[in-house]
Amino acid sequence: MIKKASFSIVIALICFSLASPTVKLLSQTGGMLGGAISFCNLLFIGNFCAGLVVLLSFGAKGIIKEFRSFNLRQHSVLFLGIIVAGLYPALIYTALESTSVTNVVMLSRFESILFAFLAWWIFKTALNRNEIIGIGIIGAGVLIIVFLKEMYMFRDGDYIILIAAVIEALGIIISKKILSFCSVRTFLFARNLFSSIGFFIIAINLFGFHHFQDAFQAELWGLIAVYAILVIVLGQFMWYKGIKSASSETISKLTMLSPFLTLIFAFILLNEVPDLYECCAIVLILIGMLIMRIRSKSEKEVISAVDKSFSGG
Repeated sequence: MIKKASFSIVIALICFSLASPTVKLLSQTGGMLGGAISFCNLLFIGNFCAGLVVLLSFGAKGIIKEFRSFNLRQHSVLFLGIIVAGLYPALIYTALESTSVTNVVMLSRFESILFAFLAWWIFKTALNRNEIIGIGIIGAGVLIIVFLKEMYMFRDGDYIILIAAVIEALGIIISKKILSFCSVRTFLFARNLFSSIGFFIIAINLFGFHHFQDAFQAELWGLIAVYAILVIVLGQFMWYKGIKSASSETISKLTMLSPFLTLIFAFILLNEVPDLYECCAIVLILIGMLIMRIRSKSEKEVISAVDKSFSGG
């Protein structure tokens, strides 16, 4: 079970790592479709197609039946999960308009610090010396990008990435709670289709319908549908399938691969090469993450208890 969960998470991380470089590449080559490949169009059409793919793959009958079986509290938690799940890609896509994939990868490591803080705050798990040291080193890596590389100036993209890190940390905790009563297929359908519709309505109210004037070209939908199937649906399905049965420790260890996979894909697809500051940040963040993962036997027992609390065990 654990090995299958780990395999699912690794496949998901590969898909997720491809997402940002692919989105950046598509937006840069948007001229082929008359500029229709914007971040808003990618988010709206990509999530909408992903929701439809899940619906067609698993059938509407079973999904609707499961929706009806939820109580009010479960519907509320699911609704919260949909909002959080929809916010994260929206923020990342927005950040990519004004910053590099490398910057997104490095600054989003702030999520590791937040996740440790939330575990301490919500589950009352004490932070050991290694975790405190690791958090400090990761923080130093993030600060190198924010202050030294950016010449002590915060850009809009920097703020957005840090906000997205908060959303991501909350999203992992909420998702594990949702998956204790909701199937992966139903959650994937809800989070993709409903979040895309919600984003579409909000964007129209803020910017007007003309904001999506190029969003209904057949070629665009065909291209993004392929992206949605290979990156969004496959990645999300494997991720939620994996975290449903994997321990927090396993998830933490495997997610260490994510930033480095993204950097590799950014180099292959976008020819992005980290500069000196970014290389220093990468080394510091890697060291910090490694130190944070060193746990004693007693701490592993605490983590096991936290995992059981997610599933109601």
